[in-house]
Amino acid sequence: MSAPSQIDTQDAAAPSRLGLGLLAGGFGLLLLAGLLLWWREGDRLFADGLIAALLACF
Repeated sequence: MSAPSQIDTQDAAAPSRLGLGLLAGGFGLLLLAGLLLWWREGDRLFADGLIAALLACF
């Protein structure tokens, strides 16, 4: 058995970097959307949403 070549290792790392980039981009967009909602609606929206989420769990 021979060790995998450096080219094989680099090719395998490319989709992983793409996936991490997409996850980071999605997280960033969710954060920006939350900040926009906070700016427009204030903490009332988040307080009501938190209460609704807790009630939905129980």
